[in-house]
Amino acid sequence: MDTMNPYQAPAADVSAIPGQPGLDASGPFSPKGRFGRLSYIAWGMLLGFGSFILMALLGGGMAALDPSAVGAMGPLAMVVQLALLAVMILFAIRRLHDFDASGWWSLLFLVPIANMIFGLVLVFKGGSEGANRFAAPRVTRGWEKVLGYIGIGVMILGVIGVIAAIVIPTLAS
Repeated sequence: MDTMNPYQAPAADVSAIPGQPGLDASGPFSPKGRFGRLSYIAWGMLLGFGSFILMALLGGGMAALDPSAVGAMGPLAMVVQLALLAVMILFAIRRLHDFDASGWWSLLFLVPIANMIFGLVLVFKGGSEGANRFAAPRVTRGWEKVLGYIGIGVMILGVIGVIAAIVIPTLAS
């Protein structure tokens, strides 16, 4: 008699994923599927730069139409930031699936301090080899690799900039 354990972790049906057999071909905005490190960094960069350009265009457009309307930018910026958070949680779910963790961990983005540590885990932790309970591995496209490496360079420059901002004023005094 075949008995099912109700507490057993779910298993993905890898054969049901569209595209090449044995590869995850799901879209990037779906919570199903996996994201490797470079794909996660690349899509995060696209999302970050896209939202920056959108906010700059909206702010500039509002200031050009009516300089007194710039105060209305606050609620608009909050709506854009909430949409950005929702998409980043989707990307985090896919990244968590890559190393066989539940997508519910993505709610750590909502916890101060823990969200910074969680972000580092998403960037540095390697994915599981082969198919796991969520999906088969996803192939990182060429443009994602290029943009991912650029993102790594931007992160390194950001760390150097923070260190320089701390060290240079102490040397001047």
